[in-house]
Amino acid sequence: MSTSSMSSSLPVLTPEMAQSALPYLIDRPAMDEFRRIHKLDPMRIRRTRFALFQQYLEPTDALEFLQAPYADAARKAFRLSALSIEERHDSALDRSSKFVLATETGDKIETVLMRSAKRITACVSTQVGCQAGCSFCATARMGLRRQLSAAEIVEQVLVAARTARAEGARVRNIVFMGMGEPLHNEQNLHEAIAHLSSRDGCNFPIRRISVSTVGEPAAMIRLVDRFPGIQVALSLHSARPELRARLVPWTRQIDWEQLHLAVREVATRPLTFHHQGPIMIQHIMIAGINDTEEDADALIEYVRGFECIVNLIPFNAIAPIQAWQPTSREHRDWFAKRLRAAGVYTTVRYSMGSDVAAACGQLVQ
Repeated sequence: MSTSSMSSSLPVLTPEMAQSALPYLIDRPAMDEFRRIHKLDPMRIRRTRFALFQQYLEPTDALEFLQAPYADAARKAFRLSALSIEERHDSALDRSSKFVLATETGDKIETVLMRSAKRITACVSTQVGCQAGCSFCATARMGLRRQLSAAEIVEQVLVAARTARAEGARVRNIVFMGMGEPLHNEQNLHEAIAHLSSRDGCNFPIRRISVSTVGEPAAMIRLVDRFPGIQVALSLHSARPELRARLVPWTRQIDWEQLHLAVREVATRPLTFHHQGPIMIQHIMIAGINDTEEDADALIEYVRGFECIVNLIPFNAIAPIQAWQPTSREHRDWFAKRLRAAGVYTTVRYSMGSDVAAACGQLVQ
């Protein structure tokens, strides 16, 4: 084969393809290699990372700490952002903000910034869609399209943190309760948490990071093994196995007893931090479906013998399900009273951002 014919068979490297091959700024080894190539003082790299990940400056502004001409060189050597803001929806009810974010591949995900009187929380996604199939969740209707990279996960926190910073506030908590099942994207989840909690990353206290899962027993143990003190929330929704299999179809392939043993293992781990909270059990309450006396008694029995917090969350309406309604506040209070009488620490939660479809179960693209 001639040189000319061989060359014509090769793909043309477009600027877009070249850009997509570049590392993101969260890539510490790539940043260290950049420093070695340009013989930079390590302090410049540390100052740049601090500005980007802890002061939440925009990437172009943070890179100015490298000083010319290295700032320009870094802009060519790295991808500066994994996501772009397509839309922002601000709740008129509770000051929550929902961001519709576009990835470089054209997918869209949603991230929520929740502002309460006590704290500001970033609720982030780990997948485009989800395969758990929860019947009460709009994200499940998408199916699973793809996993988010660690950079795309971290970037959501940065978007929320920059927004809070512009308001003179600071994100205090991170919850992996957005689109997707976090433990189905385990490698990228772990990489993102490592960056978010590391001293030269975002430096978030690990006890202020929560991961919500429908239940992957082995992955739950691996999570708390690698990140002692991290907060874990089990999206249980029913302690009756037959009903839970209907509400969360994917969990039919998980052994009920193995999941219970994993929950107990996580719950009974020695506390890593003084202010570390116990495992959370999430229970979305749907009128006439999982809010009966039988459901309360099954839940009491499920958590017997270990410390936890049961969060009772109202079902949030989604378009595909017209028949289901949230359990009334009066009935939720009755359910909570029954749990508390049995010694179960219980909270009745308020769903934030429901008027902009940002509440639990409403995220979808």
